[in-house]
Amino acid sequence: MSLFGRRKPGFSKEVELRPEDITDEFSDRNDPAMQRNSNPKEEKAEYAARAQAVMDGTAIPGGAAIPGGASPAACAESAPSGAEPAAGAPDLAQQAAAEGKTVDLFDYMDSLPEVDDPFPPSEPEPEAPPEPERKPGELLAEYIRERSRAAQLTPRKALEAEEPQLDEMLAEVHSLESCADIRSVKGSKDEYFYSDEIMANNYAMIAMLVLEKDLARTVAQMVRFNCKTYPSPTPLYHFMRSPYNYTKPQLEQALRVLKVGKDTQDIKTVVSFNDVLYMYSSDIMSERYAKALADGNEAGEADF
Repeated sequence: MSLFGRRKPGFSKEVELRPEDITDEFSDRNDPAMQRNSNPKEEKAEYAARAQAVMDGTAIPGGAAIPGGASPAACAESAPSGAEPAAGAPDLAQQAAAEGKTVDLFDYMDSLPEVDDPFPPSEPEPEAPPEPERKPGELLAEYIRERSRAAQLTPRKALEAEEPQLDEMLAEVHSLESCADIRSVKGSKDEYFYSDEIMANNYAMIAMLVLEKDLARTVAQMVRFNCKTYPSPTPLYHFMRSPYNYTKPQLEQALRVLKVGKDTQDIKTVVSFNDVLYMYSSDIMSERYAKALADGNEAGEADF
């Protein structure tokens, strides 16, 4: 009967493969492990004898017991010269077991023969070359970049309080090609440094005005900048947003200062069709043009 039940029609006929039909290279007849005793009782006794021989230390390669119960030493003496000791030769652990003792693990490891390591240690990785020492100007430039990443300008006065040789360091910064991104913007109270690779020039100018807290000058400069760059008038509510965050009373006070200031007479106001106050520079655009742009901007805001 087949392994998976009764054979159904259409399957090929089973062919019984005899041992003599198999080549010697692959035949089980040459494999001692496949040789079985026909008598189950004798086979069981044979396995028991082999197990006892292993426990007694009298086993030899191939699984058979040493003939006549000869000692392992005698077998070793009878072995041909240059041959390795038998795999079943007693060691420190077997001797201790025969005497009913225990062996310390480290003593047992020390008693093992020396064997060449098949996996030699890998070559140590080469040490990375030390980084070249940076110049003072490069260190200052990196400090300015770190503050620029945090959206902060670096005031000159704060640097002078920390570095007595600031002028020499700044001269070195301007002379190094690696520090070409370091720029500065000057206000009425101080000079501020930043990296133009991280912070836009327009943002640096706005940040400078906010730091100096000169509200009237901030409004005037930004109104002129927007009229010249875009061009566009600037609504009053623009300065109530970030980064200015001015209040309406502060802006009304700034407008009063702008009206009487000698350097801000070009800053004018115009009202859009929906009563939103816009500011523009009369040196850059006319009132009519500013009014048209303000109306268009508010109409676009309403549609949006």
